[in-house]
Amino acid sequence: MPAAVSALVAVYLGYVAGAWLVPPGDERTSIPWLVIRATSGLLLITIAFLLSLVLSIPWFVGPAFVLGGALLRHRLDAVRVRWPHVRFSIDAGVATFLGAILVSPIIVSASLMAPGDVPPVFFNVDTPYALEQVQSLARADTYPPPSLGNLGGGRSYHFATMGMAALAARTGWLRPHHALFVLVLPLLALGILASAFAAADALAPAIPKSASVPLLIVMVPSFWYSFSDVVAPLLWTALQARDAAPLDALTSNYELWGPASIVSQNVGAHMLVLATLAAVAAAPARGWTLPVFLLGTGILVKVSTGVALVAGFLLAQASRLAVTRDRSAARPAAAVAAVFLATYAAFWIVPETPPDFAVEPFALFHIRRMDERDALLGLVFDVAWVLLPAALVARTARTGSDARGLPLFLYALAPFLVVNVTASIDQRPGGGGASDDWLQVLLPVPFILHAFVLAAASACWTAVHAATRAAVLVLLAASIVPPVVVAGRYARVLVQDPQNGHEFVDNRAIAAALAAVPVEGALIVTNDLRYPAQRFGRDNRQMQIPALYGHQAFAVNYAYEVYAFSAERRGLQALLQSETWSDAITAAARTHGWTHLLVRKDYAHPATIPLTRIFENDDYAVYRFEP
Repeated sequence: MPAAVSALVAVYLGYVAGAWLVPPGDERTSIPWLVIRATSGLLLITIAFLLSLVLSIPWFVGPAFVLGGALLRHRLDAVRVRWPHVRFSIDAGVATFLGAILVSPIIVSASLMAPGDVPPVFFNVDTPYALEQVQSLARADTYPPPSLGNLGGGRSYHFATMGMAALAARTGWLRPHHALFVLVLPLLALGILASAFAAADALAPAIPKSASVPLLIVMVPSFWYSFSDVVAPLLWTALQARDAAPLDALTSNYELWGPASIVSQNVGAHMLVLATLAAVAAAPARGWTLPVFLLGTGILVKVSTGVALVAGFLLAQASRLAVTRDRSAARPAAAVAAVFLATYAAFWIVPETPPDFAVEPFALFHIRRMDERDALLGLVFDVAWVLLPAALVARTARTGSDARGLPLFLYALAPFLVVNVTASIDQRPGGGGASDDWLQVLLPVPFILHAFVLAAASACWTAVHAATRAAVLVLLAASIVPPVVVAGRYARVLVQDPQNGHEFVDNRAIAAALAAVPVEGALIVTNDLRYPAQRFGRDNRQMQIPALYGHQAFAVNYAYEVYAFSAERRGLQALLQSETWSDAITAAARTHGWTHLLVRKDYAHPATIPLTRIFENDDYAVYRFEP
């Protein structure tokens, strides 16, 4: 079955399961809700699949239960696709065009990584790690799945988007990399665009879609660092020198603006935020099932994003309860908290894996980090810039009765509170200290603040002066146009000159070498633990080996996974970088069961290797250890 057809079948099954979350008939109100039903339903099936692994029951039991339950509960309504009547408008067309440009790097990069029996190329250093998880989940019988990068290792992780791909691969319809690059990434990109439309409809109906939809997709400024401290000097230099070179350098910094973030869990987190905003805003009309599900299980898509969304929702509901004394606000809050705790218990406590990180009290963690980088003033400017359109309509908004913007502001405030009262402490062997990865809790904030600005402006749009409306639209355009230009430029680079894509790696030479090694029963060691991107700038993460075919490696990833045995294995693999072969290598091979040695020929390795060579090309040689 062709990959594209198989992907559509998987999406349709997600649509059927989505009847649990979006009542049949609700999706026909608009195409965005049809897409949200399919993506959230596929997430539900995936969680059921992962839960099957946790319970050590056949992997298909959970998904079959979800699909069967949807059919029993909704019968033909679960399987019937209701296509909404679509009315074309120039405003919606422009919004779709701009939104498509913003997500185009995801689609283009996925299409370049999809062809063939194995991915010919990779973009972004985290992509092979995601594919490694897909490979492992596609054959795992336990949870967490065994680590293919470190024999005997395993960690609890946000596996949801990788689980989607693994589930499709386990059915036999798709290869693991096809499932990830033909199904999951394009579906999540479509989900981002659809969720932006749904959120714009619910939160800011008065604002033109050509402004609200792309603004919701824009992911800058990031409050993890000071965006202004990077952008402002280049803009000032360009103005002073009347030279476009600094602007060219600015728009070619794809990591700064976000389009290079094409890893499945990051794309999934983006969709999760927008879908949650739309679902919560529409809850009075559509019910609380979908928002409770998305909020409660969000940590499986990306831990930091799930924490940020739950913290924001609980703060907003607590504020509503305190101000209005309306006890109905407590019910969805209690439901979200219960699902969140159940999800955490099922996937992080029950498996009993050694903790990688622990959250501990830490006063002003984020502020201290920004102060150390002399970036506090830039952070203040970033926040002020985002809120400026809302400030223009603030006086009119205060006189209005619509308070949709206040909960969104609390949603955005909560992540700042989280990273300034707590920190994530690295508990891995040899770790220690607060990890800056905890600041990823702030990554949803730009989307939420943009939603707040749109909601505040929409609430009093017809009441403000025409000149004020024009000023707001100009400011929104100033926030939209640069990211659109950068995303379009990066998509063109990927099409015309892919080797200049962010963290590009050509897999063909190493794939040919690994094809000579059987996947089953092999244990690979290598002399080169560097990842080839950016002139081998990333050490201790040779993730191509487990990612391409799903081979088991002895220990090739010390950057993302650290275990009690990691220090010893690092020393053993260092033997393979010696100038001469030693008895210690032979002894280690016998002790640990090494079956194959992959040698990067232009990196340090023994001059003479007394093993049977089974493959060689210009870059790699593969040797087989004797049993």
